[in-house]
Amino acid sequence: MRLPWLTAPAEALGLALDSERLGHAPLIHGPSGLGKIELARWLVARVLCLDSDGRAPCGTCRSCTLLKSGTHPDLFTAAIPEDRQQIPVDAVRDLCRGLQLTPAIGRRRVGWIEPAEAMNRNAANALLKTLEEPSPGTWLVLVSHQPERLPATIRSRCQQICVQPPSPDTAMAWLSKECPDQTEQQLTVALTAAGGAPVRALELLRDDGLAVGLEIRDTLLKLAQARPVAAAIAEEWAAHPARSWGWIAHWVHQWTGQMMGVCPRSQRCPLPASVSPETLARLWQQALEGRQLVQTTVRADLLLGKWLLEWVASFQGER
Repeated sequence: MRLPWLTAPAEALGLALDSERLGHAPLIHGPSGLGKIELARWLVARVLCLDSDGRAPCGTCRSCTLLKSGTHPDLFTAAIPEDRQQIPVDAVRDLCRGLQLTPAIGRRRVGWIEPAEAMNRNAANALLKTLEEPSPGTWLVLVSHQPERLPATIRSRCQQICVQPPSPDTAMAWLSKECPDQTEQQLTVALTAAGGAPVRALELLRDDGLAVGLEIRDTLLKLAQARPVAAAIAEEWAAHPARSWGWIAHWVHQWTGQMMGVCPRSQRCPLPASVSPETLARLWQQALEGRQLVQTTVRADLLLGKWLLEWVASFQGER
């Protein structure tokens, strides 16, 4: 297992499978950036492997080879089509029909749904019969980043596997190994921005996300101090709205904690004191809402521009 904090969950899943205690529909969930998909893929390979040593999939049998090439005939998937924002009912129906077929290799079949919360109502309803009356030798592996969005009828029929963030020491040790050129301060900022999720922190460090985040922080500080910034800043941030809103929410949340005395000294940065924690909390909530709205048809540049105006007005005493 590449991610050390997933070793124990993987061992527990393998033991449950071998002792026939693994439910037919494990729901692997938890915050983004923890490697849930990697754990789910490991489980799929473990279920379908023809020559496992009892600890992990062998990686060399015919089943493992076909999985690596993406052509395994006993793995059926349901995902979001490129032209959609949800998993449609037809995708789930096709998956359920596939699970009723005779296995082509070995004696097992697996259905994979990710992200499970993206199923529309009809798709979730179409899955219920398979969840309630699974065929012998059949498993459904669901991965969810927001399990609370799944219908209760789905959650109650799954065996829930919650992936927890590793300890800060474990996360920092792994990040240091993956990013040996980054300073401890950079690793700390990325890990804090990622909510303790090491995989997400690694993404920030590798795709210039950290540099963008620091630029957003510096721009917000300039605006708070009535200093000039680029006129097209809202349009630039709107090019990657989810990332921009995520960083805005992170910095405002950190400044709120700083003003309330709960932010670690090592993470503090100067902020004008002419704004109340209540105002910052309101702006933080709006930033969280903005991150949710990027999935809709709302104009990202206008939404960001409106928020930035409120940010500036808050430091000028305007309402």
